[in-house]
Amino acid sequence: MPRARPFSTLEAGEITMSYLILARKWRPQKFSEIVGQDHVSTTLSRAVEKGRVAHAYLFSGPRGCGKTSTARILAKVINCENRSGGEPCGSCESCQAVAAGEHMDVMEIDGASNRGIDEIRDLREKIGYTSTSGMSKIYIIDEVHMLTPQAFNALLKTLEEPPAHVFMILATTEPNRVPATIRSRCQRFSFKRLEFSEIVGQLEKICTSEKIDYRKDALQLIARRSDGSMRDAESLLDQSISASEKVIDIELVRSVLGLVDSAMVSELLRAVSGRNRSEALSIVNRAVSSGLDLEEFFLAYMEGLRSLLVISVGGEGAAGWLDLTDSEFEEFSGIADTFRVEDLLLLFRSAVRSFDEFRRTAQQRYHLEALVAEAASWDSAVDISELIGRIDSGDTGGDGGGGSGPAAGSREAGKKSAGGKKSRKSGSGPQSSTSKAEAVRVKPETRSGERAGNTKALAALGGREEWEKFLSKIREAKLTLGIWLMSAKVMQVIDDKIVLGFDGRNRFACGMVREAKNRRYIEKHLEDCFGKKFTIDVVETDKPGSGDDDRESKDEKPAKKNVDPEIDKMLKGNPMARRLVEEFDGEIIPEKDKKRRA
Repeated sequence: MPRARPFSTLEAGEITMSYLILARKWRPQKFSEIVGQDHVSTTLSRAVEKGRVAHAYLFSGPRGCGKTSTARILAKVINCENRSGGEPCGSCESCQAVAAGEHMDVMEIDGASNRGIDEIRDLREKIGYTSTSGMSKIYIIDEVHMLTPQAFNALLKTLEEPPAHVFMILATTEPNRVPATIRSRCQRFSFKRLEFSEIVGQLEKICTSEKIDYRKDALQLIARRSDGSMRDAESLLDQSISASEKVIDIELVRSVLGLVDSAMVSELLRAVSGRNRSEALSIVNRAVSSGLDLEEFFLAYMEGLRSLLVISVGGEGAAGWLDLTDSEFEEFSGIADTFRVEDLLLLFRSAVRSFDEFRRTAQQRYHLEALVAEAASWDSAVDISELIGRIDSGDTGGDGGGGSGPAAGSREAGKKSAGGKKSRKSGSGPQSSTSKAEAVRVKPETRSGERAGNTKALAALGGREEWEKFLSKIREAKLTLGIWLMSAKVMQVIDDKIVLGFDGRNRFACGMVREAKNRRYIEKHLEDCFGKKFTIDVVETDKPGSGDDDRESKDEKPAKKNVDPEIDKMLKGNPMARRLVEEFDGEIIPEKDKKRRA
């Protein structure tokens, strides 16, 4: 039986081990070749020029951004025999040995594999020996956050007072896991995630040098997929080159990497915009039939929602914030016009909440179908500050009573959907649960302004109107605190003390206002509004309604409402509507009465 030939002697055209992957071939060898980290490379180069190289460094940042490459260049320049300014020559014996990973005095240690105290003790024992070449010894510890607490403690003394010929460079992706005692003994450099344009530029440089025919949109897709990591981008490019025949185009990249076509994502977003559940489910079925990774499809949908949100907020200026081609930006801009920002926030939060459950389920297709069907049934969101404004003005409106309800009013004031109609088609989304009772109307005599508290107590603050102005300023400055404070009643004002009362239905609000930081915040605004220092005392009243206007008798009980049994039954299934009726002493306006009043 003939003996197998070693790879190095195989004939031309056969598999060899001589091929060097792009990530290694294009690893930077000088500070000037490092991409996207000028704040680091410039500082280190100047430190070398001035002879001010520190004995210990901590390089932190995301994966693939150049931490280890920078550490090797620093190790190279420290021992370089013929360095030019702050750069290594790259041609001397020492530089070539470091580049090949064969320098006896440059030790790279993997913190994940050598994380115990015994390994660090061994390092401490050897660190005192002189270097083999008579120059400096450099220790590079990668993923240093993986060391055990005992190992970190053993490393402390060495970091604080190392021998004069020893330099230590620590690298980590999680600097928060490195003890403060270690961080304080190092010069720290934070590496940033590489920008989209920086990665694309480097990929173009590589393709040009390697004589690879490419299309720019294909490299842009690779750069987007790399998530700020140059190493990942170069590996993905390598993979695409291997699969290509003549040219690297966007279809090849999508096929090789299993990425989702942006056109499919935009179709899904248009279906959601038009509340077309059938079309949304059809797109999911196409994704499954084409063999796409459903997790990738879900992430692409979330990325699409994020792009719409950024475009809605930033307008034309958002082009520089998103990693989109010009045609993709134009496409998403058209879809963004059909949504309000609040609607996109609602859809995005729903997708984020569902993602973890989606990843855990064994039936990802079913989960995704339910998600897109629900998304395509969206209804316009109402900003809470807008709702508060309606409550303050006594206008909670309805579908036909004035067009200011949360569903209809928002859509009428908003932009048209992709189908060109302002209102939702019947059956294309969840039906309103208030078909019998079209609106909840707040009685004028029981609005928040009338529930502010005791008339005599309010008079000491300048009257009810002044207190309302104060509440309005609190809401503008700190919305949630303002909402909690709205449910309080001014029970007493004694000298510089204000007693606020909360009834039993508002225990949560009472507890939040009672917190020391919130009390201090309220007291500061009281002084700003009324020109006098006040302290507040927060109490909980015995029963709902106590502490109301002193014009009302405490013994007087509200008359029981004569409510249609069908409406009462409906409210049992709609806690939000019941809460509004109870909280604001509202009344239900049936459909027939609403038409008559209109």
